Amino acid sequence: MNDIIVGVSAAGAATDAAVTWAANRARAAGASLRLVHVVDEAIPATGDAELLLAAQTAAQGCLDSAAATVERVTPGLAATQLLEQGSPVEVFSKLSKGAALLVVGSDWHGGKRASRRGVHSLRIAAGSHSPVAVIPDIDVSARRGVVVGVDGSEASARALAFAADEAMRAGEPLTAVHSWDVAVMVGGEYGYGVAMIASDDLQASAAELLDEALAPTEAAHPELEIRREVIAGDPVQALADAADEARLLVVGSHGRGALARFLLGSVSHGVLAHLEAPTVVVR
Repeated sequence: MNDIIVGVSAAGAATDAAVTWAANRARAAGASLRLVHVVDEAIPATGDAELLLAAQTAAQGCLDSAAATVERVTPGLAATQLLEQGSPVEVFSKLSKGAALLVVGSDWHGGKRASRRGVHSLRIAAGSHSPVAVIPDIDVSARRGVVVGVDGSEASARALAFAADEAMRAGEPLTAVHSWDVAVMVGGEYGYGVAMIASDDLQASAAELLDEALAPTEAAHPELEIRREVIAGDPVQALADAADEARLLVVGSHGRGALARFLLGSVSHGVLAHLEAPTVVVR
């Protein structure tokens, strides 16, 4: 389904940024937009009818405010509203099954401690079946380019395809980042000899891996400007550094096993906990 869902919470900069980003993305992609607010299951569980009514009234106000933002940012774009009750993680997980993209706001960025909105964004991202965009309150209007993390995995290939399509749609360059950790080798503690040779070999292997991963994208999009970055160091830091001048960061998720839909890989979790740009996690 060509449907973008955006989570609408209490009024604030994080929600405004997410709704604005989602509206612009829907307009650019020719997609429909759904505004969703979830009344947490703890409220109806109290059995207090007045409290529930007040929560529903406030929730509808949030949706109406978001609809006004959509009309201001993208006049004429149709946006439907949906008011749900339950666990936000479970509700958005269910809705994401039929969506092209799920968008949520977060105030967790720049290494600062998050409020509950930031924590919820991590949990919702982990439970999503569709790609999920986590939008911080950061002005990226003067930035250009899409950054994508590449490690040769299937999840990385899906992220690369998403990022390439986004870069093509925007007419902007794509920066592919591959990072590898420096190996600690016996006899190479002083940075010479064996360790130096090993480092050169690892750098060459990493560059070759990136070339191989990018080959299908280059063949499919010969007109796309692709920049390569091969970095020795922590992948999360490498991606954060690359994203601080980019309009968008895209990473793949490596959640695995019985709890896969509630887990993110360490890199995708890390970049969402240190947001430097709007970030899309692709399953």
